[in-house]
Amino acid sequence: MTAKIETADMLPLALDRETLRDVIDLALWAGQLLLQSGAQSVRVERTVRLMGTALGADNLDIVVLPEGLMVTTASGDEFRTRIRRVAHLGVNMAVIAAINDLSRRVSAGHIDPAGVRGELMHIAGSTHHYNRWVVMIMVGFACAAFSRLFGGDWITFGVTLVAASTAMFVRQTLVRQLFNPLLVIIVTAFVAGVIPGMSALIGVLPRPETALAASVLLLVPGVPLINAARDILRGYVVMGSGRGIIGFVISLCIALGLMVALQVTGVRSLDSGPRASVEPVYLLAADALWSGVAALGFAVLFNVPRRFLPYCAITGAAGHALRALLMLSGLSLTSATLFGAIMVGFLGELFARRLRSPAGLFSVAGAIPMVPGVFAFRAMIGIINLGVLPTGAQASEGMTVLIATVINFAVTGLVLAALAVGIALPSLLMRRE
Repeated sequence: MTAKIETADMLPLALDRETLRDVIDLALWAGQLLLQSGAQSVRVERTVRLMGTALGADNLDIVVLPEGLMVTTASGDEFRTRIRRVAHLGVNMAVIAAINDLSRRVSAGHIDPAGVRGELMHIAGSTHHYNRWVVMIMVGFACAAFSRLFGGDWITFGVTLVAASTAMFVRQTLVRQLFNPLLVIIVTAFVAGVIPGMSALIGVLPRPETALAASVLLLVPGVPLINAARDILRGYVVMGSGRGIIGFVISLCIALGLMVALQVTGVRSLDSGPRASVEPVYLLAADALWSGVAALGFAVLFNVPRRFLPYCAITGAAGHALRALLMLSGLSLTSATLFGAIMVGFLGELFARRLRSPAGLFSVAGAIPMVPGVFAFRAMIGIINLGVLPTGAQASEGMTVLIATVINFAVTGLVLAALAVGIALPSLLMRRE
């Protein structure tokens, strides 16, 4: 049963004022949950419009903003405009999957407005699929996998596992205590950075840079940065800019925490990319393995439903291994990332059609191993260094820091653009409108 009443001529009758208010309230609620859970703006708009029209409204005009949603709907001579504020922007793929399934049932006429309200209440009140200990351990293994991708040895792997797991525990504890989110990021970054540094001081880890760079990646703002670029490509400039600013601020807070950790432990810098010191075949196999583990760990962090986890790992492994292969062949990081992202986007669309779920469930976690987190953190640290240069510092020293900061910013922007275009391209080709 649907809310849409039809005449003998099969023409929809206009909804009364109270029914129309109920329809827009339900559609807005669904959009709010999507936006709070990290959905793309285009998915938010499509879902709100689909649910509103399926429940009886003639049309909906929707504005997606970083602070909330504004919707105007009409039915006959009646129209209503409502605004719903979005309190926070996070990542919860289980909510996105649940609302995707609900919107399909609403569109097919299998559920009435009362049933939709009950489903939305259930989705809004649902808990995380994984308990905090599982999340903590899986995030630790994801960051440890990054340390292997960066060329670290097994000792580095172990230190990274401990550092990232401990930092994740601290983050969970501070979030439960309702501390300011930005303060939580700074403290978590400090904990993730200081453990590898202390390991070096006691002689466990001779070169802590790789472990330090990998440990802090649990905080990488990959989802807001990727969504920012994708929103701008789709024409949601305000929303994309807002998400980009959020990603910038998160990166700056991470850099602040790292700077304190670097000062305390005496580590001078962040180690960067992978080093190909072994046979190419073994390198590619190891790359696929560890990038799959990293994607799997972030899929757990993003609350991807259990039945989709293997597909996230496959997507991450395939995309990152293709990028590694192309880089071994002489392609630049940005160009190789573009083709790797196309692979991620293609597999995301393939799995989405097969499993009747949003492609983002697979492509977001699959793209995380390719997010240029280290370059972004280096750029933020460069900004901080420019502001704290000693008064008597030579001009050449400041120029060196400035050039390095600009380069890191450029690499970050180009790689993110390549990721966004690559992931979006299969969708644009396979879902032409």
